[in-house]
Order: sequence, then structure tokens, then C-alpha cells
Amino acid sequence: MFNPFRRYRIDYVLFISFAVFIALLVTVISGVSYYISARDQADSTSFYQQGMLGELNKQLALQLRAVEQTSLALSQNSAFLSYLDLKGDYYTRNRARIDLSQNYLSPLVNSSPFILSMEVYMDEPTQVDPLSDVQFLPRDYLMGQSWYPSAQKSDFLWLGQRVANSSQGPQQVLSFVRHISSNANPDLGYLVINVKQKTLQTLLSEDKASPSRMLIDGGGRLMLSTKQVPDPEELESLTDDLQGELGHRHIRLSPSAAYDEKDILMVWSKSFQEGWVLVELTPWRDITRGSIQLAKTLVIVGIAALLVTLFITLSLSRNFTAPIRQLVQLMGMYSVGRQVNDFPDTYRNEFGSLFGGYRKMIERIEELYVSLERQHQAQKEAEIKALQAMINPHFLYNTLDQLNWMAIEAGQDRISHVLELMGRMFRIGLSGGESFIPLYDELKHTECYLQIQQLKWGEGLTYRIEMDEGLGELLIPKLTLQPFVENAVIHGFHGRLTGEVTISITSVDEGIMCRIADNGVGIPQDWNKRKKRKTGGYGIRNVIERVEAYFGSPYGVELRQIPEGGTEALIYIPMKKQELGGD
Repeated sequence: MFNPFRRYRIDYVLFISFAVFIALLVTVISGVSYYISARDQADSTSFYQQGMLGELNKQLALQLRAVEQTSLALSQNSAFLSYLDLKGDYYTRNRARIDLSQNYLSPLVNSSPFILSMEVYMDEPTQVDPLSDVQFLPRDYLMGQSWYPSAQKSDFLWLGQRVANSSQGPQQVLSFVRHISSNANPDLGYLVINVKQKTLQTLLSEDKASPSRMLIDGGGRLMLSTKQVPDPEELESLTDDLQGELGHRHIRLSPSAAYDEKDILMVWSKSFQEGWVLVELTPWRDITRGSIQLAKTLVIVGIAALLVTLFITLSLSRNFTAPIRQLVQLMGMYSVGRQVNDFPDTYRNEFGSLFGGYRKMIERIEELYVSLERQHQAQKEAEIKALQAMINPHFLYNTLDQLNWMAIEAGQDRISHVLELMGRMFRIGLSGGESFIPLYDELKHTECYLQIQQLKWGEGLTYRIEMDEGLGELLIPKLTLQPFVENAVIHGFHGRLTGEVTISITSVDEGIMCRIADNGVGIPQDWNKRKKRKTGGYGIRNVIERVEAYFGSPYGVELRQIPEGGTEALIYIPMKKQELGGD
């Protein structure tokens, strides 16, 4: 693999590397500055536009909620309800219609700058005038209205953009429909209030310099707009995933979109009506014009800085490599036992620390050589002691064997039996120097200890040993069970004439659970704070520390009192079939 640091002079490599780095840095800074500036501009623009849209939503909400309140008041007006439910001759009903229209409905329409007309669908109207501001229409007309199926499923709803008749002719309107009912008649008819679209459109375009604004209903239909808007298909793809009441998004329209601008900032507000969205579209180039100018300025400044830096970098690179070459020379002069005194002391910066560190490293190397010689001598002495330690246990075992034969010849059967059991325990304890032995041997070692104790206790000491089939060949740290049994006999049964020890070995998940339980006096709560009595060099604390060192979590040892009396030791270790190593 090509590596210029291995082929060319380091000062030239540093010079070219710095030049390339600065060029890339200028490029990255310009790009990042443009990105951050454009993002900040978009955030500030969207924040301002969201505030404007929020105010427009409040104004729209006031007007459109006024329309809803008007329809609600009419649906509860007794004169209006009485007329819809009026029966009788034509003259009486027509007189009631004229009175209702002239005295209540027409003044209501004419006094509102937003309401264009009203449509009342009822049974048998006395007069049908499609050009009146207040129109009474027969129910049959409902069948021809596209919104009628939706109106049957709801007590009220807003309709999308449509054309309505009035005394001023056909007009573009937004309509609100409410179902009219009373306690006596649950279906009196429908009231439709037509809101002037031009008035609402003027409200949206109060800011003449504002970008394109749109009001979109819950079904994704365009209700109102100012200036140019995308085509319906493109508009649906833009607004089908608007999250939150307020938000903004940088979007790119497809090249085939009818909208002139393809790269735009879209800001929306949903605070006016559930499911309705007020959207504002701003060309992205208008937002990022200042960011582009900033990026160009940074590029020009960066090129000028690059030219100046090229001259400075060459001088710096040569001064930088001079102390390194000197250090390499000193390293070549060093050998063990030879003093190097030519270290420069004029550097007060990192190079001074480098020379000082190398001097300390040489001193440390000299100390390590001396330490290694001492360690080599100590290792030889440790090997001699290890050989002696291997001889002494075998000598003790052979001595016990001779004492056993002497006891047999003297007719001391009990002493012979004790010596025989002790010999077995020593043979298992030695285990050829291994730290892990099969469970079968560990149980045999523990049982030998219990049999020795039974010679002292007689029938007062009993024990049970249980082990699941197939676990005997698995490995366990040697001298793991016997310390707990010894603790039960010496401390748990102290001052008593009887005692029972239970040992059970079971498989749990992927491990082995060893349980040693006794019916003694129980273990104190602060047992682990006391100085443990040593038993043949191995105690409970020794077992706990070895299990923790060998296996770690979740394996370990737990001691606890048995509610019925006594102590229970739980030793959880993994299933191992091969030796792990020494202590």
C-alpha cells in the first residue's frame, strides 16, 4: 500500500499535506457555512411565517366559528323551528316565511361581511327562489348535492370550495351545513350557510409581499389560495404527512410539477380547525440568497489564505522535522550501559518534553535491566522452593501410610481407619497439582472428612449426599465443599450431641448448584465481618474468593439461615469439563 511518509521527505510531505488540508478545510467551511446559514435563515423565516399563520388562523377561526355559532343559534331559535314544523294552509305558512326572512334571516345575512347567503332545505317550502339571499328549498334538491351523504352521517360539517347562488349571482363560497331537529321532530331539514370566499381570500393576502398561501381541508382539498399553487396531485403528496400543529419542511417538487418553483420552503399551521391546514410556500432561493453570497466570500478569503499559508507551511515543516532528526540520531547512538549526554536543553515546548521523556526512558531501561537480573535470581530460588513444596506433601502422605500399617500391626483399628481416611483426603487434596478436580472426587474428599468426624460423634452425626446423574465427571475447584461441612460440624453443632448434614448437587440452567445444609444453630448475620478461623489452610472466605476469581457474575457463593434452624450454603458454578488452570 502506497504511503508517502515512507517514500518522501517528511518536510515535503507535511508541506503538501497542509496545503491539501487547508484547501479541503476552506471547501468544507464554505459548505458548512452555507448549510448552517441557510438552515438558520430557513428557521428564522419559518418562525416568522408560523407566527403570521398563527395570527391568520386566529382570525379565520373567529370568522368561521362565528358562522358555526350562527347556525347553532338558528337551530335553537323557536321561530325558525316553528316555521320548519308549521302545518296548515299555504297563506299561513307563506306569511310565516316572509316574516322569518324579513325580520330575522335577511338582516342576519346582510349584517355579516362574511356570509353570502343561506339555504334552508325543508318539507314543502311555499316559495323557491334560487337567487334570494335566503333560499327555502325542497328536500328533493338534497339528492342532487354531492355533500348530502356526508351530511347524513354528521350533525354538522364544513364543505369544500363550491359555487352558490345569491342575489349577486353565482359566487365561490365555503359552506357550513347543520342538520336541524327539535324534540318533537328529529328531522326538520338542513341549514346551509355560504361564506364568501373572496372575503376569506382577502384576509389571507393582507401581506402583499407574502408568498403563496393555501387553506386545505381535512380531505386534502384546496379551499383557498393566493398566487400560484401546485397542481392537486403534487399538493396531495406535499400535505399528506404534516405532523404537529406548527411546522416547516424543505421540499423539492418533481421536474414535471406545474408550480414554477421546484425548491421551496413549506410552512404550515393546523391550529384553526381540526384537520384543516394553512400552508405557506416560499422559494428556497429567496431564503438562501444571503447564504450563497456568504459562501462565495469565504471561498475568496480561503484562496488568499491558502497562498499565504503555503509559504509559511514550508518553513514550519522544516523547523518541525529538525528536532525529530536529532532525536533519531540520539536513538541510534544508544546501547545498554552507554551513557548519552548530548540531549539538547534549548527546547521549552513539546520537543523538550520529547527529549526529556526519551532521557527518562533510557534511565528506566537501565533500571529494568537491573530488575530483570534480580528477578531471574529470585525465579531460580522460587523453582527450588516449588520442588521442595512438591516433595513435602508426598513425604507427609507416605508417612501417614506407614503410620497406618503400624496401627494395623498394633491392633488399633479406629486409628488405622482415621489414618486411611486422612490418606485419601491428602491424595485428593494433592490431585497432581491440579486446581480443578471431578465432582466425584470432591464428594469423596468431603465424605472422608465426615467419616472421620463420625468416629468421634458416633451415631450423633448423620449425613446425606445426593447428586444428579451425569454430574460426577464435571470439574469443580478442589476443597470447595469440605470447608462448609467443617464449619457446620465445628460451629453449627457446637455444644450439641446430634447433627445432620445434607449435600445435594443439581444442574441449574447452564451451571451446577451445590447445596450444603445443616440443622445447627445457624450462622450469625455478621459472620463475614469476623476473623475467620482457618481450617487446614482453607476457609469459607477462601472458597468465596476463589469462586469469584474463577468465574465472576452470575456465579458465586451465598450463605443464609434456614427458617427451621441451621445454615444453608449455595455454591453456583458453571458446568466445566476441562481444567481451567491453577489457583
